[in-house]
Amino acid sequence: MECVKTVTYSVLVNGEPCGMIQPSRGIRQGDPLSPFLFLLCTEGLNGLIKRAESNGEIHGFSLCRRGPKLTHLLFADDSLLFCRANMEECGKVLEILNMYEEASGQKVNRSKTSLFFSKNTSTDKKHEIKLALGVPEIMQYEKYLGLPSFVGKGKKASFNYIKERVWRKLQGWEGKLLSQAGREVLLKAIIQAIPTYTMGCFKIPIGLCNEIEALMKRFWWGQQGDRRKVHWVKWEEMTKTKLVGGMGFRDLAMFIDSLLANQAWRLLHNKHSLFYKVFKARFFPNTSIMEASDSRMGSYAWKSILVGREVIKRGSRWRIGNGEKLPFCPIEEFEHNTVSSLLDPSTRQWHTDLVDGLFVEEDAELIKKIPLSKNVTEDVLYWPYTSNGEYSSKSGYRFLKEEAEQLHSPQVPPFRD
Repeated sequence: MECVKTVTYSVLVNGEPCGMIQPSRGIRQGDPLSPFLFLLCTEGLNGLIKRAESNGEIHGFSLCRRGPKLTHLLFADDSLLFCRANMEECGKVLEILNMYEEASGQKVNRSKTSLFFSKNTSTDKKHEIKLALGVPEIMQYEKYLGLPSFVGKGKKASFNYIKERVWRKLQGWEGKLLSQAGREVLLKAIIQAIPTYTMGCFKIPIGLCNEIEALMKRFWWGQQGDRRKVHWVKWEEMTKTKLVGGMGFRDLAMFIDSLLANQAWRLLHNKHSLFYKVFKARFFPNTSIMEASDSRMGSYAWKSILVGREVIKRGSRWRIGNGEKLPFCPIEEFEHNTVSSLLDPSTRQWHTDLVDGLFVEEDAELIKKIPLSKNVTEDVLYWPYTSNGEYSSKSGYRFLKEEAEQLHSPQVPPFRD
């Protein structure tokens, strides 16, 4: 508490320090202790909402019938609360917020607070709730937490703000005053970082990626306005690693896929997260993420995750345990069988006669060389390009780059992290 009670401020007025100012509440902005104190207080709000839910005073929102009920989502200092559109539940929400304000000293900023109603809510009910809570209604969020809340058919238009941000940054730099090394640092550290947050959630259209890369190329070669300058090296060469003569710039299309694969990997392994529970119930209730099918009704975020899943499918490997998750179909009669049918459960070894009979000699020898665990465990999908078997966007990007290079130069050996 000494860190909270002994805070003082000093401010510069015309270049001269003035103060000291003793704040009436809270700690200084940017204090590293602030996030921890905020989380401790917010845990109280979380507990109040959960207690109201368990008492049946608030009913949350579910994305589908099988999905978990969501009463609230907290993102740093931003909160989403869900309840039924009636005065009883809205009054309970108001009561919880008032209790939290009195206990924590924090206040709801009503000028930054808004209501969003479902289509089934009547006009009279909306008006009654708006008067009670004292906040306006919003019809649709254009952006939430820096991301578009709705991506329609015009996908390029939804993400065009990224290109505009890149353009504004580049316009503020005088390329002629920078060395080539300085341009490289600015492009890698700032420009390529701008779209990373969005690319981790959505598949940005390839046309927009090309336009962003075109802006980067013009800045790199010192092109200003409409004056054209010669681009002495293809951008594809510059995206190669410096070890093979490139500049190490990112290929945005591949980098997006490597980031989206992170989300697919989380849905495959982190089965206790809210992210998994919601998406599992909505998009693949009876299978795993690896067998899930695309849906016409699926959101653009889901379609983007499926793009990342293809990276996992191409690069990951199975570590065989009991063999029950791995299908194989060399002939039609065994189409629905799994690898477990090729294993002898008593000895935990391959059925050599069965393997030899089902596969050609070359494949059969490779299969029989696969080591098997003596203990009965589940089959595990792992990423062979990292030392711990866990997927990372860095190794995923390197895998995609190598895969593309092997298509053009088959003699290039595969990398290992």
